[in-house]
Amino acid sequence: MYITRSLLPTLAAAAAFVSTLQAQEPAAVLANARRWVDTLASPALHGRGYVQGGDSLAADLIAAEFDRLGLLPVRNSRFEPFSFTVNTFPDSVKLSVDGRALRPGIDFLVDPGSGSATGRYDLVHLRLEDLATPERRAMTMGVVTGKAMALHLPDTRNADTLALLRDLQDDLLHHGPVLRRATGKLTWGVARQAAPHPLLEIAQEAWNDSATTIHLRVANRLRNHHARNVWGLVKGRSSRQLVVVTAHYDHLGRMGPDVLFPGANDNASGVSMLLNLAAHYTRERPRYDMLFIAFAGEEAGLVGSRWCAVDRAFDLGAVKLLINLDLLGTGEEGITVVNATAQKDVFDALVAINTATGRLAQVKPRGPACNSDHCPFVERGVPAIFIYTLGGIAAYHDVMDRAGTLPLTDYHDVYLTLVDLINGLK
Repeated sequence: MYITRSLLPTLAAAAAFVSTLQAQEPAAVLANARRWVDTLASPALHGRGYVQGGDSLAADLIAAEFDRLGLLPVRNSRFEPFSFTVNTFPDSVKLSVDGRALRPGIDFLVDPGSGSATGRYDLVHLRLEDLATPERRAMTMGVVTGKAMALHLPDTRNADTLALLRDLQDDLLHHGPVLRRATGKLTWGVARQAAPHPLLEIAQEAWNDSATTIHLRVANRLRNHHARNVWGLVKGRSSRQLVVVTAHYDHLGRMGPDVLFPGANDNASGVSMLLNLAAHYTRERPRYDMLFIAFAGEEAGLVGSRWCAVDRAFDLGAVKLLINLDLLGTGEEGITVVNATAQKDVFDALVAINTATGRLAQVKPRGPACNSDHCPFVERGVPAIFIYTLGGIAAYHDVMDRAGTLPLTDYHDVYLTLVDLINGLK
């Protein structure tokens, strides 16, 4: 066990005393967080994505901070390099519907798995009944080639229906560009492959049920991308076991030069917390060795953490606990602990700390979920949790996830709670 039940009263007492942390004023921790969020989410870092070297610029900044703090390299290096295929849009994307220019990032998004298309297209409106049977589908495909298609499909949450609709959409993308109406806010992502034609998601308020033509310019580039995880080690009083703190620094980047996805909450906030914790443990020597890893490639499918887990630059069997940090910029409603059911003693310790201190609105448990960089290590038997904050702004994977509107509401309390948790590991 990594935190035994008998240790919980001790942890609670330590939390109530707040150990040595009162010497660290909240203003200093928050100022450091704000500085890093502002820097990482700035236009100069291009959304820390896969065009204009955004993620590489961020990696260099984090490595320089590890150097400044005095963290040790791993395998005589600050970086763990790897590469993967990614679909990118380096040039401006444009879409006009019946002569009305739509705003990229606001009125529409190009699906990250889109191919290229340029020119004027007649628009064919399709409904589910046009595609429901093989006979109807064959007739439809005979008239849509060389045209663009506007899909009028039913809103559903049924998994089987969604899978069917995706299959129909993928078939249509072999014949021409496809437009679909967004069911909620516009949310982007990263793809590692490209369809033959572009898929365009249109905001509800910009959708035109009776449009007849579109003018389109989308140019994708499928490329091999070189990325780097960044790591640094703090030696503890014992090297018997290892505590690992992780956060991904990459984000979505740019959809052409005009559309920036800043990624303030996701995940400049988590990186700032990792750096604040690294700074703390260079001042206050921890019980165990601590390894801090800033991952690349998370948004492309946990690529950096999967490579790290396979690369095995450190002994996975020696890990006492891995703590993954993502989406830490709010906190009005407390925190969620992913993998809490598998790491019940760790979760109980967090609850005990919070009961003693009253810092957080709640410590909410969640079961195993492969939704961030803890997952590749959990799959290999490493004890790990993933913490994110609840409440506050809803910006996520969109152009509104900006530093200027990220509140950092309960950031310092989460920071104190993490330090108490780490210090209580026996």
